Amino acid sequence: MKKILIPFFLLVFLFTSCSTKPVKLASAPGAGRMNALRDSLSGKSQIVPVDESDELAKAYLEALSEEKNGKPKEACDLFLKLAEKKNLPVRDSALIHALRDCEYSTGELKDIWSETKIPDYLKEFYFDVSLKLAAEKKLEDFEAEFAYALIAFRPVQNEKVKLINRAIEIAAKKGDAEKLKLYKEKLIELSPMNAAEVTPQNIYSVAKDFESHRKFEKARELYQQIIRGEYTLEEKVKAYNAYRMSYKVARDLKTFLEKTYEMEKFLKAEMEKNETPNEKLEQAWAEARIALARAVWTEHKNPEARDILNVLVESKKGSKDQQALSHYLLGALHLESKQNKEALKQYEKAASFKISDVSLLENIQWAVVWNSWLLKEDAKIQKAVEQFTRKSDNQAFVSKLTYWKAKSLQRMGKKEEAAQIFTALNATDPFGYYGILSTIEIQKPLTPLVDSPINKDPTGNLEMDWLLALEEKEFAQKLLKSINSQFKKTEERERAMSLYYLSEWYQGGMRQIYKFKQSARNVMTEKYINVVFPTPYLLIVNRLSKKYGVPTELIYSITRQESAFVPSERSWADAFGLMQMIPEKAQELSKKYKVPYKDFNDLYIPEINLELGTALLKDLRKKSKGKFAQTVAAYNASEAAYKVWEKERFNGNYIEFIEMIPYDETRNYIKLVFRNYITYKRITSKEELLLDKDFFAKPFD
Repeated sequence: MKKILIPFFLLVFLFTSCSTKPVKLASAPGAGRMNALRDSLSGKSQIVPVDESDELAKAYLEALSEEKNGKPKEACDLFLKLAEKKNLPVRDSALIHALRDCEYSTGELKDIWSETKIPDYLKEFYFDVSLKLAAEKKLEDFEAEFAYALIAFRPVQNEKVKLINRAIEIAAKKGDAEKLKLYKEKLIELSPMNAAEVTPQNIYSVAKDFESHRKFEKARELYQQIIRGEYTLEEKVKAYNAYRMSYKVARDLKTFLEKTYEMEKFLKAEMEKNETPNEKLEQAWAEARIALARAVWTEHKNPEARDILNVLVESKKGSKDQQALSHYLLGALHLESKQNKEALKQYEKAASFKISDVSLLENIQWAVVWNSWLLKEDAKIQKAVEQFTRKSDNQAFVSKLTYWKAKSLQRMGKKEEAAQIFTALNATDPFGYYGILSTIEIQKPLTPLVDSPINKDPTGNLEMDWLLALEEKEFAQKLLKSINSQFKKTEERERAMSLYYLSEWYQGGMRQIYKFKQSARNVMTEKYINVVFPTPYLLIVNRLSKKYGVPTELIYSITRQESAFVPSERSWADAFGLMQMIPEKAQELSKKYKVPYKDFNDLYIPEINLELGTALLKDLRKKSKGKFAQTVAAYNASEAAYKVWEKERFNGNYIEFIEMIPYDETRNYIKLVFRNYITYKRITSKEELLLDKDFFAKPFD
């Protein structure tokens, strides 16, 4: 391949020298003009560039085409020329491509690396390609520097550690003591388990790092050293919580329960040693006892969980919020045993405390309303909902209360008044669970959602305009992230919605929609539906949908809820990637469906993660006979848990049953995935969607 020497010296000069003559930067051609240039490039039509913007865009598109078609020499020549164009706002991007496509001598590379200045938003790409070039040319000093620089941009710890270990290897080989010290310090910062020794100052972080690498036994040894050693109460409680939770993460629920018992006993013993009351210790014990009651309840030992909480209630220890929570949980346990009147007493007792946790307060208020529903105390429901909604600014909470107020009115025979509330609720919360449920009650068809009106007009940011015009989406996404905090006004936020779509930064759009005022959010959601409910990886999802017989809308609904389409996502429970797959389940499914899989790091690969997640959905749908709530609940919790809940709580009404699922996370998860699913159905459908009153009771597609 051709060596490019003189042009690159010129390029270095252009990138680093200061010109006294101002250069007018070219504006990007409009969307229509860019389409015409693409058509001309593909041979569909012939057009003549009319100005410098056309010339620059045409040359850049040609360079991208050559690169895509496996012609790096031709692409190299074009990108080099573009990188010399002072009037091209994205000549830095052209340089990145030139680094990828051109072949260089060692001297050329050293000159480029020693002189070139790159904007912050392009640094990850610059460091990445430079690292590869340095490795190829065996320029190890540069390789180490680029590996070190690239760490800041890598989202996955395993990748970070691999980079710093390579830098350490090179520094050791070169005998560079100063760099070796720097790199080893960085390794310990990234992965504390690599520390030369374990000290009281680093022991917890070392243990957590072992746990993050799924080296549970080593982590537990260190947690136990903290628990048994000369550490503060706060440090011991923190370590004990991590110690017991490590068994839950490892899916050893039996031992998790045992260690939760042990923690409560340990704190009780510590409390009994003190002659004078210790408020922090008492609160730590109360927290441990509540955690124990929850763990026991998860094992379906209702009476034992009640006994645990009753001891705490009688002790009157813990904060006001902890005491209120204890009564709230007791109410839930009585409710599960169908002791509704006793449950209501506990809920009302919980509500009598001055509660600082708004979420807990709302849960207690909801419990009062729900228990009144089960007791058929409709007058009480009307009064309570009126009182609670008046004081709340949480739209989701208000929607829930309002829906059940209308259901209560239905039961009272006030069907017209109920219908008016359902209609209003759908209008105020059209993309919420209860707003959608309301359409079932009034049998209102849901209209198809039209594609978002994506604004491709100039933004005023020349770099962004060019990157989007050229469909340089990776670069555009990085630039957008760097300026995202600047969008403050409503019109700026709305303009940004199109940028999220065009750059394919899906999470940005999903976050931005909640920054609109409530009064504008529904309008913006519908207007920018393809931004808020995107369909990335479309070819992969369509292929997997056909292969496994799982609706594309369900795959998207689960993925949106699990990761917001961020492939590098990792949860506290060690679920990984787009569909938050658990390694143990991934291993099982990979064997069953012959999906390539080595270890949990493979779950960061979108194709692998999506296939394993879709395969799991196929299995769960089959086991649940195609029913929605069962499938989704089993994906979030487990099949075993769902079967127990169904046996204990199902009364023939699925909407009521969803409200009675004891896991807050799973209960909310079903509602959100349902919201997602119906919305995606409206996006993919060309006809009105009328939800069956028995939607949850029948197989769905």
